[in-house]
Amino acid sequence: MTELGPDGFDFWLGHWDCAFDGGHATNTITRVLGGHVVEERFEVDTPRRWSGMSVSVFDPHRPRWHQTWVDEAGAYWHFVGGLVDGHPSFGTAEPVDADELYKRMVFTDITAEGFAWRWESSPDRETWTVNWEIAYTRRT
Repeated sequence: MTELGPDGFDFWLGHWDCAFDGGHATNTITRVLGGHVVEERFEVDTPRRWSGMSVSVFDPHRPRWHQTWVDEAGAYWHFVGGLVDGHPSFGTAEPVDADELYKRMVFTDITAEGFAWRWESSPDRETWTVNWEIAYTRRT
């Protein structure tokens, strides 16, 4: 994963409608704490209610992004942000949860009005399986 600067996730800021196979969610991404922290509030409303949140910060001394994700199922994951194949991404540094797999989210097809998001997993960080795809559309 290569470096992504302090404004590298600014495209993500906003209020979003999130469509995926069989479901819908909303996601609100804002800068808080003097603009240094990117806060995410993810709410799935169909097919079943579910929510989670993250906080992301850019560490200028490394330089790289860090994200902490938590959700109502009790998940706690730490991600490192950067670029994967030229696309903004957050990925785990080690295998996580009962699957013992590396996880990453990759943002592609970014425009002012939306983007595509993929949740992927890998046993070795060489081969990746797409587990979830979400189409983000900016809410007006």
